[in-house]
Amino acid sequence: MSTRVDDVRVLAVDDPGTTRSLKRWLWTDRSSAGKFWIAVSPALILYLLFTVYPMIQVAVASFTDARGFNRPWELVGLDNFVRIFSGDPVLMEAVGNTAIYAFFKIVVQTILAFLIAVLLHRQLMLGNIYRAIFFAPMVISPVAIVFTWSFMYDPTSGTFNTILRNIGLGALAQDWLGNYDLALYSVILVDLWSGLGFNIVIFLAGLSTIPSEILEAARVDGARGWKTLRYITLPLMIPSIGLVLVLAINGALRAFDTVYLMTKGGPGNSTQLYMTQVFQEGLVNNNFGYASAMAVLVLIVLIVIAALQNKLNNKIAEDDR
Repeated sequence: MSTRVDDVRVLAVDDPGTTRSLKRWLWTDRSSAGKFWIAVSPALILYLLFTVYPMIQVAVASFTDARGFNRPWELVGLDNFVRIFSGDPVLMEAVGNTAIYAFFKIVVQTILAFLIAVLLHRQLMLGNIYRAIFFAPMVISPVAIVFTWSFMYDPTSGTFNTILRNIGLGALAQDWLGNYDLALYSVILVDLWSGLGFNIVIFLAGLSTIPSEILEAARVDGARGWKTLRYITLPLMIPSIGLVLVLAINGALRAFDTVYLMTKGGPGNSTQLYMTQVFQEGLVNNNFGYASAMAVLVLIVLIVIAALQNKLNNKIAEDDR
């Protein structure tokens, strides 16, 4: 006596031929492109929903007088962009602060990271411990870093002022985050310390790709110390340096969390950066359209920088062939 099975899942289990046919239909008979889109579709949907759609919404809002979601948006054309370049004093101060921040982030941090990486690349005693020390800030929560440094900067019981008083230099004690002239540099120091380790790791990875034969040949020819660094190491490290510079520019233009958590742009506007001003205009002053236009300009700059970096990498790859 036979029993008819209508459940496809049971059929697939009971009939090996059916199982093989189903697998062949899903994977073997489909093109490689089909398999690719099946695999990436979940991530792609999330990316479109949470990245691309908000970017499009911001781009649209930049041409409107958007002031929230409870009133209709009206097109204002390029008025928001004209306002950006019209000399808004607060924005100009934020741009100036961002330029100072960018100098330390791009130039000073890159040079320090490169020199430290060159030293760590040599066979130093306890070299792995030094690497761990420099990389440690990268695995610490930014919020924890901010609160720790804020305590160290405290004008009454902070670590820096306590040390200065104990060694007889109490006259140099400062309100590091409350002093209009020192607050920005105090915040910059925190970001330099926390971001240094990541750049060091990138440079160490680049240094490890330099063939030892080239360095040995340079030593035989009499190139040592500074000459080796200048004529051998630096040219071969251009891709790594380019990557670090692009990431540093990106970080400088998008800097927000450390400044906002430590000072909220104060005292006055002494630590106001471009992105903290975007936040201020958009979510505090409720000028969504104006803030969106500011964000679009940053996006354009970052796209141009990424395109230039890509072009440089392609040129270097062609020269190496």
